[in-house]
Amino acid sequence: MTFTRTKKIDNSEPSKGCFWCLVFMLTFCLFSYGYCVRGAIVNIVERQNIESDLSVLNTKVAGLEAEYIKAKSAITPELAANLGFISQTNKKFVVKTVNTPGLSLITNAN
Repeated sequence: MTFTRTKKIDNSEPSKGCFWCLVFMLTFCLFSYGYCVRGAIVNIVERQNIESDLSVLNTKVAGLEAEYIKAKSAITPELAANLGFISQTNKKFVVKTVNTPGLSLITNAN
C-alpha cells in the first residue's frame, strides 16, 4: 500500500498582504490626484485674480500717463519765466577726453 501525503499550502496570507498593499497604493494615488487637481484649481483662480488686478493697474497707469502728457503740454516758456526760471548764459559741459581716464570740466567763455 502506498501512502500519499498531501500538503496543503495556505495562500491566504500573501494574498491578504498584496490586497492591502494595493488598497494602500490606490488610496495614496487618489489623494495625490486630488491634491494635484486642487493645486491646479488654486493656481487658475490666483491667475485670474492677478490678471484682474493687473488690468486695474494698467488703467491707473494710463490715466497717470494722460495727466502727465496734459501737464507737460501746459508748460510753456512764458509759464516757466513767470515761475522764476532763468535761462543759463554761462553753460558748463563735462566731457571725457581720450587720453585721460577721468573727466574734465570745459567752460564756454563767450
